[in-house]
Amino acid sequence: MNIELLKNLVDYGVIALLVLMSFIAVMFFIERILFYRKLDVKKYESKKKLEVALTKNLTFIGTIASNSPYIGLLGTVLAIMLTFI
Repeated sequence: MNIELLKNLVDYGVIALLVLMSFIAVMFFIERILFYRKLDVKKYESKKKLEVALTKNLTFIGTIASNSPYIGLLGTVLAIMLTFI
């Protein structure tokens, strides 16, 4: 396999993955903002159901935010490895 092709694949693959993760996180963020704007606390029967509704998708946003630096680091490490090849 051509080394230049492999370099481009690593570079653009990592960037594409980070862009995709950013798009998904922003999409969930906008959904949460729209949900919080129209929230009516009186519609919920219990505090537990309200808590579940308020925290929906926040774990996913946090997971993306905490793993994005590692994917960027992976791209850096792969690029350094390809440099030494």
